[in-house]
Amino acid sequence: MSKYDPIDWPSDADKESALNELAAEMRATEARRKAVSAEELTSALSTITDFLQHSSTTGGGRRLRQFVWSLWNESHLINLFDLCHGLDGPLTEAVVIVFHAALVGVLSEEHLRKLLIESGEMARWDSAQRQTPEHLDVFYPPYLSARSLKDLAAAAQHYEQSKQ
Repeated sequence: MSKYDPIDWPSDADKESALNELAAEMRATEARRKAVSAEELTSALSTITDFLQHSSTTGGGRRLRQFVWSLWNESHLINLFDLCHGLDGPLTEAVVIVFHAALVGVLSEEHLRKLLIESGEMARWDSAQRQTPEHLDVFYPPYLSARSLKDLAAAAQHYEQSKQ
């Protein structure tokens, strides 16, 4: 086919088929969004908020802080298995509901802002920011301890050198 040959425009049947597929996908998307009830989401957010208010320094609290902040700042360096490992049933269910709501676009910025403020996370971040020198990024919540980060950096450096 040369560049001067006529273009085969879609037929009316092709156009109708494409529009039907689009409409079906839009209905499926709406069904996924409706699968997250407002009551379930509110309850899940409350469960996580309550836990972070009282247990933010526990292992589960550390993982939940990372999860919530990853939803807020869209930095998704979190292992979902590690997140739920060790959480009790209600907390795990709350994480699943919130994660599902985020995936289908039901979880709003306002939901997250309220959770971060009411759980005390925003105040903890503000405190970390005040204690962080201006030339450094705020490292909150920490993904690893300083020792673990050094070990990880050494392992990464060794790996990179072995590939040269």
